[in-house]
Amino acid sequence: MKRWVRLGLAAVVTSAVAYVAVCVYVANEVTRVDRAPRERSPSEVGVQHEDVQLRTGDGLTLRGWFFAVSRDRAAIVVHGKDGNRLDSDHLARVARWLAEAGYSVLVFDLRGHGESEGERFSLGQQERRDVAAAVDHLVGRGFAMRRIALVGESMGAGTVLQALALRPHVGAVVADSAYADGRSIVAENAVAETGLPSVFTPGILLAARVLFGLDADAVDPERIVRSLPDRAFLFIHCDGDGTVSPRHAERLGAASVDRRTELWMARGCGHVGASARHPDEYRRRLLDFLATQMR
Repeated sequence: MKRWVRLGLAAVVTSAVAYVAVCVYVANEVTRVDRAPRERSPSEVGVQHEDVQLRTGDGLTLRGWFFAVSRDRAAIVVHGKDGNRLDSDHLARVARWLAEAGYSVLVFDLRGHGESEGERFSLGQQERRDVAAAVDHLVGRGFAMRRIALVGESMGAGTVLQALALRPHVGAVVADSAYADGRSIVAENAVAETGLPSVFTPGILLAARVLFGLDADAVDPERIVRSLPDRAFLFIHCDGDGTVSPRHAERLGAASVDRRTELWMARGCGHVGASARHPDEYRRRLLDFLATQMR
């Protein structure tokens, strides 16, 4: 009997050690950014650009492009995870529409992405500092805070919502394919992302928090939206999004009590696919919302 007890305890200890080791290894791997090389030209936006550097509150240097169109109003366009300042047709399309409509445009690489410093992503927990630095850069150029719009896609959308905790007085916020909270989006995607059974997810989250300070519970765009009852939002989502469930957009829309808030559930498209599937409607909704909010 004692022998079986010892064997049982040894098996439990071995399993626990293996579980911890796997969680630590996976947390280290999945929180690192897969840097996408910058391949697109700023000429796709259609106006002359200036190389810029931003300095975050926690000391990182970020790099991007500024397209000077107007001295009165500007927009910051924020990319998603594993992307960069202008890595997709969607980002180039939106930046071009904004410039054509008379907005100066700032695009930049989030921490750990493109040519910016940093190694890991945090679903906006830390990246909100990057957006705050971008806002401060435009304020330093003479733009009034209320004349600056934030436009984000995917993780960039979740980030611009969280950045309102740091810069609540920006003029307008547009979130395309945003998630409502960090724990939900991790739970929904962890198995596909890691290839491990869901029983490992809590351990991976704990390891990421203890080792790297990355806390999924600190990622809560829904709470930020709810805390700003006098702010309008434009939420855009595709009904076929398999990366961020449309339920997240519905939660975000329900969290806003401002009657000016809009939730557009675009039909027949996937993650961040509305601007390609419905370009005319996307452009109209985007520019009409910004014009209304930034009078």
